[in-house]
Amino acid sequence: MGKPAILIYRLHSEGIGKLLYCLALAKSLRDQYRPVVLNCCALPHGIEAPAGVDVIELPDCEHSPTASVVNIHGEQKHAPENSERRDLILRIIAELKPEMLLIDTFPLGDSNAENELLPLLEQVRNSSGGSPRVICWVQDIPNRVSSYSRKRDDRTARLLEKYFDMVLVHTDPSFARLEEYFQPENTLSTPVFHTGFLLPGQYSHLANASRASRLLVSAGGGATGGPLFRAAIESHRLLWDAERLPMTIIAGPKLAEKEWLELHWLTRDLRAVTIKRSVPNLGAEMSKVRWSVSQCGYGAATEAVSSGVAALFVPSSGRRNREQTDRARRLSHWGAGRLLVQDHLNAVSLANEILQLVRFTPRETSFSMSGLANSVALIERLSVAETGYTAAQIARQGSISQGQ
Repeated sequence: MGKPAILIYRLHSEGIGKLLYCLALAKSLRDQYRPVVLNCCALPHGIEAPAGVDVIELPDCEHSPTASVVNIHGEQKHAPENSERRDLILRIIAELKPEMLLIDTFPLGDSNAENELLPLLEQVRNSSGGSPRVICWVQDIPNRVSSYSRKRDDRTARLLEKYFDMVLVHTDPSFARLEEYFQPENTLSTPVFHTGFLLPGQYSHLANASRASRLLVSAGGGATGGPLFRAAIESHRLLWDAERLPMTIIAGPKLAEKEWLELHWLTRDLRAVTIKRSVPNLGAEMSKVRWSVSQCGYGAATEAVSSGVAALFVPSSGRRNREQTDRARRLSHWGAGRLLVQDHLNAVSLANEILQLVRFTPRETSFSMSGLANSVALIERLSVAETGYTAAQIARQGSISQGQ
Protein backbone atom coordinates (compact mmCIF):
# COMPACT_ATOMS: atom_id res chain seq x y z
CA MET A 1 0.00 0.00 0.00
CA GLY A 2 1.34 3.43 -0.93
CA LYS A 3 1.94 6.34 1.37
CA PRO A 4 -1.10 8.44 2.34
CA ALA A 5 -1.42 11.70 0.46
CA ILE A 6 -1.10 15.10 2.10
CA LEU A 7 -2.33 18.16 0.19
CA ILE A 8 -0.76 21.58 0.75
CA TYR A 9 -2.79 24.50 -0.59
CA ARG A 10 -0.77 27.68 -1.20
CA LEU A 11 -2.34 31.08 -1.74
CA HIS A 12 -1.04 33.50 -4.34
CA SER A 13 1.61 35.93 -3.11
CA GLU A 14 3.86 38.52 -4.77
CA GLY A 15 7.05 37.03 -3.39
CA ILE A 16 8.56 33.58 -3.76
CA GLY A 17 9.54 33.05 -0.11
CA LYS A 18 6.29 31.37 0.86
CA LEU A 19 6.52 29.06 -2.15
CA LEU A 20 10.06 28.01 -1.23
CA TYR A 21 9.03 27.29 2.34
CA CYS A 22 5.95 25.42 1.16
CA LEU A 23 8.14 23.20 -1.02
CA ALA A 24 10.57 22.71 1.86
CA LEU A 25 7.72 21.61 4.13
CA ALA A 26 6.45 19.23 1.46
CA LYS A 27 9.96 17.79 1.05
CA SER A 28 10.20 17.19 4.80
CA LEU A 29 6.92 15.26 4.75
CA ARG A 30 7.78 12.89 1.92
CA ASP A 31 9.17 10.10 4.13
CA GLN A 32 5.73 9.50 5.68
CA TYR A 33 3.38 10.94 3.05
CA ARG A 34 2.91 11.59 -0.62
CA PRO A 35 2.98 15.41 -0.61
CA VAL A 36 0.98 17.21 -3.29
CA VAL A 37 1.19 21.02 -3.48
CA LEU A 38 -1.81 22.88 -4.90
CA ASN A 39 -0.03 25.98 -6.13
CA CYS A 40 -2.07 29.03 -7.12
CA CYS A 41 0.18 29.96 -10.05
CA ALA A 42 2.92 28.49 -12.20
CA LEU A 43 6.30 27.87 -10.62
CA PRO A 44 8.64 30.78 -11.39
CA HIS A 45 11.55 30.17 -13.72
CA GLY A 46 14.41 28.47 -11.91
CA ILE A 47 12.30 26.92 -9.15
CA GLU A 48 11.58 23.20 -9.32
CA ALA A 49 9.66 20.86 -7.08
CA PRO A 50 11.84 18.55 -4.97
CA ALA A 51 11.97 14.89 -5.93
CA GLY A 52 9.00 13.06 -4.46
CA VAL A 53 6.82 16.19 -4.33
CA ASP A 54 3.99 16.64 -6.83
CA VAL A 55 2.93 20.18 -7.75
CA ILE A 56 -0.44 20.89 -9.32
CA GLU A 57 -0.41 24.34 -10.88
CA LEU A 58 -3.81 25.92 -10.42
CA PRO A 59 -4.67 29.02 -12.45
CA ASP A 60 -3.54 32.22 -10.77
CA CYS A 61 -6.83 33.71 -9.63
CA GLU A 62 -5.38 37.25 -9.39
CA HIS A 63 -2.88 37.70 -12.17
CA SER A 64 -3.05 34.92 -14.72
CA PRO A 65 -6.60 33.73 -15.29
CA THR A 66 -5.49 31.94 -18.45
CA ALA A 67 -2.68 29.97 -16.79
CA SER A 68 -2.50 26.29 -17.62
CA VAL A 69 -3.21 23.55 -15.13
CA VAL A 70 -1.19 20.38 -14.69
CA ASN A 71 -3.37 17.62 -13.30
CA ILE A 72 -2.17 14.76 -11.16
CA HIS A 73 -1.48 12.67 -14.27
CA GLY A 74 0.76 15.34 -15.78
CA GLU A 75 -1.71 16.26 -18.50
CA GLN A 76 -2.19 19.88 -19.56
CA LYS A 77 -5.69 21.28 -19.26
CA HIS A 78 -7.29 24.57 -20.17
CA ALA A 79 -7.57 26.87 -17.14
CA PRO A 80 -11.03 26.58 -15.55
CA GLU A 81 -13.07 29.39 -14.08
CA ASN A 82 -13.02 29.71 -10.28
CA SER A 83 -15.99 27.36 -9.82
CA GLU A 84 -14.34 24.82 -12.11
CA ARG A 85 -11.11 25.29 -10.25
CA ARG A 86 -12.89 24.47 -6.99
CA ASP A 87 -14.37 21.39 -8.66
CA LEU A 88 -10.89 20.42 -9.85
CA ILE A 89 -9.58 20.56 -6.27
CA LEU A 90 -12.50 18.46 -5.08
CA ARG A 91 -11.78 15.89 -7.79
CA ILE A 92 -8.16 15.76 -6.69
CA ILE A 93 -9.24 15.21 -3.09
CA ALA A 94 -11.69 12.49 -4.17
CA GLU A 95 -9.01 10.72 -6.19
CA LEU A 96 -6.11 11.00 -3.75
CA LYS A 97 -8.14 10.66 -0.53
CA PRO A 98 -5.56 12.67 1.45
CA GLU A 99 -5.03 12.04 5.11
CA MET A 100 -4.19 15.71 5.69
CA LEU A 101 -5.09 19.03 4.08
CA LEU A 102 -2.81 21.99 4.89
CA ILE A 103 -4.17 25.42 3.98
CA ASP A 104 -1.96 28.48 3.72
CA THR A 105 -3.00 31.35 6.03
CA PHE A 106 -6.77 31.17 5.57
CA PRO A 107 -8.78 32.18 7.54
CA LEU A 108 -6.23 34.09 9.65
CA GLY A 109 -5.03 36.48 6.94
CA ASP A 110 -6.71 38.58 4.30
CA SER A 111 -7.51 36.46 1.29
CA ASN A 112 -9.57 36.58 -1.87
CA ALA A 113 -9.85 32.78 -1.79
CA GLU A 114 -12.72 32.62 0.73
CA ASN A 115 -15.34 31.98 -1.95
CA GLU A 116 -13.30 29.02 -3.10
CA LEU A 117 -12.22 27.62 0.24
CA LEU A 118 -15.41 27.77 2.30
CA PRO A 119 -17.46 25.56 -0.05
CA LEU A 120 -14.42 23.30 -0.35
CA LEU A 121 -14.06 22.96 3.43
CA GLU A 122 -17.78 22.39 3.85
CA GLN A 123 -17.76 19.56 1.35
CA VAL A 124 -14.60 18.05 2.83
CA ARG A 125 -16.05 18.14 6.36
CA ASN A 126 -19.28 16.48 5.24
CA SER A 127 -17.60 13.82 3.14
CA SER A 128 -19.15 10.39 3.65
CA GLY A 129 -15.87 8.64 2.91
CA GLY A 130 -14.01 10.08 5.88
CA SER A 131 -12.66 13.59 5.85
CA PRO A 132 -8.97 14.52 6.08
CA ARG A 133 -7.58 16.38 9.06
CA VAL A 134 -7.35 20.07 8.16
CA ILE A 135 -4.50 22.34 9.29
CA CYS A 136 -4.06 26.10 8.89
CA TRP A 137 -0.41 27.07 8.51
CA VAL A 138 0.68 30.67 8.82
CA GLN A 139 3.98 32.52 9.04
CA ASP A 140 5.15 34.58 11.99
CA ILE A 141 2.95 37.64 11.37
CA PRO A 142 -0.36 37.26 9.51
CA ASN A 143 -0.65 39.72 6.64
CA ARG A 144 -3.85 41.60 7.42
CA VAL A 145 -4.59 44.55 5.18
CA SER A 146 -7.52 45.89 7.14
CA SER A 147 -7.32 47.19 10.70
CA TYR A 148 -8.18 45.12 13.76
CA SER A 149 -11.80 44.09 14.18
CA ARG A 150 -13.14 42.00 17.06
CA LYS A 151 -16.13 41.01 14.91
CA ARG A 152 -13.83 39.69 12.20
CA ASP A 153 -11.71 37.80 14.72
CA ASP A 154 -14.81 36.21 16.24
CA ARG A 155 -15.89 35.03 12.79
CA THR A 156 -12.38 33.71 12.07
CA ALA A 157 -12.45 31.78 15.35
CA ARG A 158 -15.75 30.18 14.39
CA LEU A 159 -14.30 29.11 11.04
CA LEU A 160 -11.22 27.63 12.71
CA GLU A 161 -13.30 25.72 15.22
CA LYS A 162 -15.70 24.41 12.60
CA TYR A 163 -13.29 23.34 9.88
CA PHE A 164 -9.74 23.09 11.26
CA ASP A 165 -8.04 20.57 13.51
CA MET A 166 -4.86 22.54 14.20
CA VAL A 167 -3.08 25.85 13.56
CA LEU A 168 0.68 25.89 12.95
CA VAL A 169 2.37 29.29 13.37
CA HIS A 170 5.88 29.22 11.93
CA THR A 171 7.62 31.47 14.42
CA ASP A 172 9.41 31.45 17.73
CA PRO A 173 6.87 32.51 20.38
CA SER A 174 9.43 34.89 21.92
CA PHE A 175 9.51 36.78 18.60
CA ALA A 176 5.79 36.91 17.81
CA ARG A 177 2.68 35.13 18.99
CA LEU A 178 -0.60 34.64 17.19
CA GLU A 179 -2.62 36.24 19.99
CA GLU A 180 -0.90 39.57 19.32
CA TYR A 181 -2.79 39.76 16.03
CA PHE A 182 -5.79 37.54 16.62
CA GLN A 183 -8.01 38.33 19.61
CA PRO A 184 -11.49 36.79 19.47
CA GLU A 185 -13.81 37.29 22.42
CA ASN A 186 -13.68 33.64 23.48
CA THR A 187 -10.66 31.39 23.84
CA LEU A 188 -10.01 29.48 20.65
CA SER A 189 -10.60 25.75 21.11
CA THR A 190 -8.63 24.74 18.00
CA PRO A 191 -5.07 23.81 19.09
CA VAL A 192 -2.41 26.38 18.15
CA PHE A 193 1.31 25.62 18.05
CA HIS A 194 4.22 27.98 17.49
CA THR A 195 6.70 25.70 15.73
CA GLY A 196 9.81 27.85 15.53
CA PHE A 197 10.89 29.50 12.29
CA LEU A 198 10.61 27.35 9.20
CA LEU A 199 13.95 27.33 7.41
CA PRO A 200 14.82 25.25 4.32
CA GLY A 201 18.52 24.97 5.22
CA GLN A 202 20.91 25.70 8.07
CA TYR A 203 23.89 27.97 7.51
CA SER A 204 27.00 28.14 9.63
CA HIS A 205 27.96 31.42 11.28
CA LEU A 206 31.31 32.00 9.64
CA ALA A 207 33.83 34.33 11.21
CA ASN A 208 33.85 37.74 9.53
CA ALA A 209 37.35 37.10 8.26
CA SER A 210 36.05 34.06 6.37
CA ARG A 211 33.25 35.98 4.65
CA ALA A 212 33.67 37.99 1.50
CA SER A 213 33.73 41.76 2.07
CA ARG A 214 30.78 42.20 -0.25
CA LEU A 215 27.28 43.66 0.03
CA LEU A 216 24.41 41.43 -1.06
CA VAL A 217 21.20 43.23 -2.09
CA SER A 218 17.96 41.29 -2.55
CA ALA A 219 14.19 41.72 -2.52
CA GLY A 220 12.68 38.25 -2.41
CA GLY A 221 10.93 37.47 -5.68
CA GLY A 222 11.74 41.00 -6.84
CA ALA A 223 8.22 42.14 -7.76
CA THR A 224 8.55 45.27 -5.61
CA GLY A 225 12.35 45.49 -5.51
CA GLY A 226 12.95 48.13 -8.18
CA PRO A 227 13.23 51.16 -5.85
CA LEU A 228 15.64 49.33 -3.53
CA PHE A 229 17.86 48.16 -6.40
CA ARG A 230 18.05 51.61 -7.98
CA ALA A 231 18.88 53.24 -4.63
CA ALA A 232 21.54 50.57 -4.02
CA ILE A 233 23.24 51.28 -7.34
CA GLU A 234 23.31 55.02 -6.71
CA SER A 235 24.57 54.50 -3.14
CA HIS A 236 27.38 52.37 -4.57
CA ARG A 237 28.46 55.30 -6.73
CA LEU A 238 28.47 57.58 -3.67
CA LEU A 239 30.50 55.18 -1.52
CA TRP A 240 32.93 53.58 -3.94
CA ASP A 241 35.82 56.02 -3.72
CA ALA A 242 35.84 55.90 0.09
CA GLU A 243 34.73 52.35 0.88
CA ARG A 244 35.54 50.22 -2.19
CA LEU A 245 32.61 47.98 -1.32
CA PRO A 246 31.66 45.52 -4.10
CA MET A 247 27.99 44.71 -4.47
CA THR A 248 25.90 41.81 -5.75
CA ILE A 249 22.25 42.42 -6.62
CA ILE A 250 19.92 39.43 -6.79
CA ALA A 251 16.98 40.79 -8.75
CA GLY A 252 14.55 37.91 -8.32
CA PRO A 253 12.49 36.05 -10.94
CA LYS A 254 9.47 38.33 -10.50
CA LEU A 255 11.22 41.63 -11.21
CA ALA A 256 9.63 43.06 -14.36
CA GLU A 257 11.71 42.54 -17.49
CA LYS A 258 11.79 46.29 -18.13
CA GLU A 259 13.32 46.90 -14.69
CA TRP A 260 15.76 44.01 -15.17
CA LEU A 261 17.06 45.63 -18.34
CA GLU A 262 17.19 49.00 -16.58
CA LEU A 263 19.48 47.54 -13.90
CA HIS A 264 21.92 46.44 -16.57
CA TRP A 265 21.85 49.91 -18.09
CA LEU A 266 22.42 51.61 -14.72
CA THR A 267 25.41 49.38 -13.93
CA ARG A 268 26.97 49.36 -17.39
CA ASP A 269 30.05 51.27 -16.12
CA LEU A 270 30.25 49.72 -12.63
CA ARG A 271 32.70 46.83 -12.61
CA ALA A 272 32.24 46.15 -8.90
CA VAL A 273 28.48 45.58 -9.18
CA THR A 274 27.29 42.11 -10.18
CA ILE A 275 23.66 41.48 -11.10
CA LYS A 276 22.06 38.04 -10.92
CA ARG A 277 18.51 37.17 -11.86
CA SER A 278 18.19 34.51 -9.13
CA VAL A 279 20.19 32.10 -6.98
CA PRO A 280 19.30 28.57 -5.85
CA ASN A 281 19.47 29.46 -2.16
CA LEU A 282 19.47 33.01 -0.79
CA GLY A 283 20.44 31.93 2.72
CA ALA A 284 23.53 30.16 1.44
CA GLU A 285 24.55 33.34 -0.40
CA MET A 286 24.05 35.40 2.75
CA SER A 287 26.30 33.04 4.67
CA LYS A 288 29.18 33.84 2.28
CA VAL A 289 29.18 37.64 2.64
CA ARG A 290 29.58 40.10 5.48
CA TRP A 291 26.65 42.43 4.75
CA SER A 292 23.12 42.11 3.42
CA VAL A 293 20.51 44.68 2.39
CA SER A 294 17.07 43.23 1.77
CA GLN A 295 13.39 43.74 2.19
CA CYS A 296 11.95 41.92 5.18
CA GLY A 297 9.84 39.12 3.82
CA TYR A 298 9.71 35.99 5.94
CA GLY A 299 12.38 34.23 3.87
CA ALA A 300 14.95 37.03 3.86
CA ALA A 301 14.43 37.70 7.56
CA THR A 302 14.81 34.12 8.75
CA GLU A 303 17.74 33.42 6.43
CA ALA A 304 19.54 36.58 7.53
CA VAL A 305 19.16 35.66 11.20
CA SER A 306 20.16 32.04 10.61
CA SER A 307 23.18 32.88 8.45
CA GLY A 308 24.52 35.45 10.92
CA VAL A 309 25.05 38.11 8.24
CA ALA A 310 25.01 41.78 9.28
CA ALA A 311 21.65 42.79 7.82
CA LEU A 312 19.90 46.02 6.93
CA PHE A 313 16.17 45.61 6.34
CA VAL A 314 14.26 47.97 4.06
CA PRO A 315 10.73 46.56 4.31
CA SER A 316 8.43 46.89 1.34
CA SER A 317 5.70 49.44 2.01
CA GLY A 318 2.03 49.32 1.08
CA ARG A 319 -1.11 47.93 2.64
CA ARG A 320 -0.28 44.39 1.58
CA ASN A 321 3.17 44.40 3.15
CA ARG A 322 2.48 45.71 6.64
CA GLU A 323 3.91 42.59 8.20
CA GLN A 324 7.35 43.34 6.69
CA THR A 325 7.65 46.58 8.65
CA ASP A 326 6.44 44.89 11.84
CA ARG A 327 8.94 42.06 11.34
CA ALA A 328 11.81 44.46 10.65
CA ARG A 329 11.04 46.55 13.75
CA ARG A 330 11.08 43.41 15.90
CA LEU A 331 14.39 42.22 14.45
CA SER A 332 15.87 45.68 15.04
CA HIS A 333 14.64 45.57 18.64
CA TRP A 334 16.41 42.23 19.16
CA GLY A 335 19.62 43.60 17.64
CA ALA A 336 19.42 41.05 14.81
CA GLY A 337 19.48 43.71 12.10
CA ARG A 338 19.14 47.39 11.27
CA LEU A 339 16.07 49.12 9.83
CA LEU A 340 15.51 51.74 7.14
CA VAL A 341 11.83 52.37 6.39
CA GLN A 342 11.11 52.54 2.68
CA ASP A 343 9.46 55.97 2.96
CA HIS A 344 12.95 57.28 3.78
CA LEU A 345 14.72 55.29 1.08
CA ASN A 346 16.94 57.18 -1.36
CA ALA A 347 20.55 56.96 -2.50
CA VAL A 348 21.90 59.17 0.30
CA SER A 349 19.93 57.59 3.15
CA LEU A 350 20.89 54.12 1.97
CA ALA A 351 24.54 55.09 1.64
CA ASN A 352 24.51 56.41 5.22
CA GLU A 353 22.88 53.21 6.46
CA ILE A 354 25.43 51.08 4.63
CA LEU A 355 28.22 53.00 6.38
CA GLN A 356 26.56 52.10 9.69
CA LEU A 357 26.04 48.51 8.57
CA VAL A 358 29.73 47.84 7.87
CA ARG A 359 30.40 48.70 11.52
CA PHE A 360 27.42 46.74 12.86
CA THR A 361 27.67 43.36 14.57
CA PRO A 362 24.33 41.55 14.83
CA ARG A 363 23.34 40.18 18.21
CA GLU A 364 23.03 36.41 18.24
CA THR A 365 19.47 35.37 19.06
CA SER A 366 18.09 32.18 20.56
CA PHE A 367 15.13 31.95 18.18
CA SER A 368 14.17 28.39 17.32
CA MET A 369 14.82 27.55 13.67
CA SER A 370 13.34 24.05 13.97
CA GLY A 371 10.00 24.86 12.35
CA LEU A 372 10.33 22.17 9.69
CA ALA A 373 11.05 19.31 12.07
CA ASN A 374 8.49 20.48 14.62
CA SER A 375 5.78 20.91 11.97
CA VAL A 376 6.36 17.40 10.63
CA ALA A 377 6.22 15.98 14.15
CA LEU A 378 2.95 17.76 14.94
CA ILE A 379 1.37 16.67 11.66
CA GLU A 380 2.32 13.07 12.35
CA ARG A 381 0.92 13.28 15.90
CA LEU A 382 -2.34 14.72 14.63
CA SER A 383 -2.70 11.88 12.14
CA VAL A 384 -2.83 9.32 14.96
CA ALA A 385 -4.69 11.44 17.52
CA GLU A 386 -8.07 10.21 18.65
CA THR A 387 -11.22 12.25 18.07
CA GLY A 388 -11.60 14.84 20.82
CA TYR A 389 -7.86 15.24 21.37
CA THR A 390 -6.56 18.40 23.01
CA ALA A 391 -3.52 20.50 22.26
CA ALA A 392 -2.02 19.53 25.60
CA GLN A 393 -2.36 15.83 24.75
CA ILE A 394 -0.54 16.31 21.46
CA ALA A 395 2.14 18.43 23.12
CA ARG A 396 2.78 15.71 25.71
CA GLN A 397 3.73 13.30 22.93
CA GLY A 398 6.96 15.24 22.47
CA SER A 399 8.97 18.29 23.44
CA ILE A 400 7.01 20.87 21.45
CA SER A 401 5.24 23.31 23.73
CA GLN A 402 1.58 24.17 23.36
CA GLY A 403 1.08 27.52 21.69
CA GLN A 404 -1.99 28.68 23.62
